[in-house]
Amino acid sequence: MVDAGDFRQDLYYRISAFPLHLPSLRERAEDIPLLVESMLKRFYPDYEITMSDAASKQLQHYPFPGNIRELSNIVQRATLMTNSDVIETHHLPEECLADTGNNNKTCFSDIVSLKELEKRYLIWALNQVENKDELAKKLGISERTLYRKLEQLD
Repeated sequence: MVDAGDFRQDLYYRISAFPLHLPSLRERAEDIPLLVESMLKRFYPDYEITMSDAASKQLQHYPFPGNIRELSNIVQRATLMTNSDVIETHHLPEECLADTGNNNKTCFSDIVSLKELEKRYLIWALNQVENKDELAKKLGISERTLYRKLEQLD
């Protein structure tokens, strides 16, 4: 940005005294269990809340476009969803459950109705493409059918 003239050179040298490279959360998925444990202790110091291994592994496959802040929000939301002291996979938001990252291997945590499965898949698919027209083509259905199915989700 300095070379392009979009950022002041003097300011750059002031803030770049000690540069740190911190990889995104998706690049260090092995840190997620430790981060979750730390967050749970910090957010709820009076409670012994933990995350199951299955839920932890599910989070390790999620790409975290919102990075560490998104993980923090997911942990807080999952804690609110549980009635016990263990966060299970079904307490995680649907976007975390949609893609397991297992190289297209099918992985299900429980049996759900086909309607629920279609709902989860459509939510996941919507997050994968830029627009609904493109999604309809990839799904092999008409745009009208896609919009009808999306209306039924609500």
